[in-house]
Amino acid sequence: MSQIEQDFRQFLSKKPEIEKSYQEGLINRRSLARYLIKNNIAKSNQIEAVIAMIRRFEFKKKEKEDRDLFRKTRINIKDKILILDLEKEKNLLKKLRDIIANTDYDKGDTLKIVVGSSSIKLFIDESNIKKLKSIIENSKIKHKFSNMSEISIMFSEEAIKEKGILSTITNELTLNNIVITELLTTTPELIIYLKEGYVLKAYEVIKRLQE
Repeated sequence: MSQIEQDFRQFLSKKPEIEKSYQEGLINRRSLARYLIKNNIAKSNQIEAVIAMIRRFEFKKKEKEDRDLFRKTRINIKDKILILDLEKEKNLLKKLRDIIANTDYDKGDTLKIVVGSSSIKLFIDESNIKKLKSIIENSKIKHKFSNMSEISIMFSEEAIKEKGILSTITNELTLNNIVITELLTTTPELIIYLKEGYVLKAYEVIKRLQE
């Protein structure tokens, strides 16, 4: 693999819309080559080498089977979610049992706990924040995300065995300038957290994958 091709692959990971535009015939090789040179992927005297690289390059292709799998998904949306990124502490870990005990799942309360190497993240309904105050009052909050929306995508069992499902969704959201704040997977469910201002557009994007 040439250095130009390596740099091109990295460039595509940051700008996936270029790959989609090229595959749909919206830009030709020479135009793409000029654009890559303009963005310092190659030198100005290497345009023919860049064109040759693009001609050989294996662009990703969306397979029809992926669309069939997306048609079987179920989508749910919930608003007013609070995400707390807390510093990981032994005392807080012990108190997690109280957080679980104070959550009424039968009424649809949201509670998700992710324990990382240096932090603990809590996903909870904003309406239930009062229940947490005594539990987290001495904990250090590293980040706080208010007014978040949760999009839950439930896949069929056969989707678990297929590659590219997750990347297809994140790629489509990126192409539509939708910022993902957090992402959780509990196979076969994918849960995406984003600002409420993005949720309608994100829902439309995901629904289009089912068409």
